[in-house]
Amino acid sequence: MSFWEMLALVSTMTTILGVFLTIYAMINNKTLKEESRHTREILNRMEQGQKEIAEKQNATLARMEQGQKEIAEKQNATLARMEEGQRESTKYLAHLIVTEGEKTREEVGGHSL
Repeated sequence: MSFWEMLALVSTMTTILGVFLTIYAMINNKTLKEESRHTREILNRMEQGQKEIAEKQNATLARMEQGQKEIAEKQNATLARMEEGQRESTKYLAHLIVTEGEKTREEVGGHSL
């Protein structure tokens, strides 16, 4: 085989290999683009899910805060009623003490005469 024949053979093999690599690269590029699209879709769904979770958490926190406010208001109202009841009880006891004291004075005063 002469030099020129060998060069022609190597050139032909190189051309065939180049065509094969080009076709392989085109197929691989198409596959990579499709996989990239799928990955973007998955990431978008994940991001949407995270947003939904964050919204639900915010709504839950808002409801919890509202519930805590309502509980605090009810506690304050209950404490106010308890304080009012204590004042009324104290007034009633004071009145009883005064009344009983007067009765005792009358009885003690009535017996000593």
